[in-house]
Amino acid sequence: MTISSMTGFASAENEALVWEIRAVNHRFLELNFRLPEVCRHLEPALRAAAKTQLARGKVDCTLRQTNDAEARLEINSGVVEQVRAAVGSIDHLTEEKTQLSGLDLLKWPGVLTHAAAGPDELDILDGFNTALNLFKANREREGAATAESILNRLDLITDLMTGVKTEIASIIQSAEARLIARFDALKLDLDPERLHQEIVLLTSKADVAEEIDRIDAHVREVRRCLAAEGPVGRRLDFLMQELNREANTLASKSIAAESTFSAVELKVAIEQMREQIQNLE
Repeated sequence: MTISSMTGFASAENEALVWEIRAVNHRFLELNFRLPEVCRHLEPALRAAAKTQLARGKVDCTLRQTNDAEARLEINSGVVEQVRAAVGSIDHLTEEKTQLSGLDLLKWPGVLTHAAAGPDELDILDGFNTALNLFKANREREGAATAESILNRLDLITDLMTGVKTEIASIIQSAEARLIARFDALKLDLDPERLHQEIVLLTSKADVAEEIDRIDAHVREVRRCLAAEGPVGRRLDFLMQELNREANTLASKSIAAESTFSAVELKVAIEQMREQIQNLE
């Protein structure tokens, strides 16, 4: 079973780099990269790698450099020469001699820059793939736990429908007996044909065999999806809508407390599954 959750977290670290990947639910795949400026050119390759592993979710990928020892100060000699030339021009126009110290030049914007050696591109890509594999494994573990919970609720739905099938005949018979007893109590002189029509109408309203068959079919399809390869979250969400529609019909046709209770339990189980499915890729 390869069901994956859309939420997850993973990190991978080496001597100079730390990758962190975290995700929450989203209808589509939204990738956000936070990279040092010197690594921005690698974003297209990183996006391509992520898309081979992920299908849905809002995913934040953050790269940090942990080795600050390589950071250093650099002198922009071009700016220094421009400043000296500008001061010389002013001295020539004013016929004065300006004394410039090294400290004066360092105060000029752009003369002193901070530079850090960029991390090795191969290390960046390897680190990201390591974090991505860990992230995917974490999502699959969470997805497997969610799938198991959904399967338990499918078992509950199957048991509920089996109980409804078993009870429906006696429920209809009891309803027919109550209807005849009510007519007798009211001393209504109905011809047999009219009484037959009323009983047929009652039986038709209480007959939920078609709804139960459709619920059973949806349950089988949910099980098939949970055993399938690849993202199935959207398909499962659609099936929850269909199950909920059948549950509403079942509740509207209920003519006894037993079937009403089963319909309520069915709707509760469907809603619990629906909430969990919102988290599946």
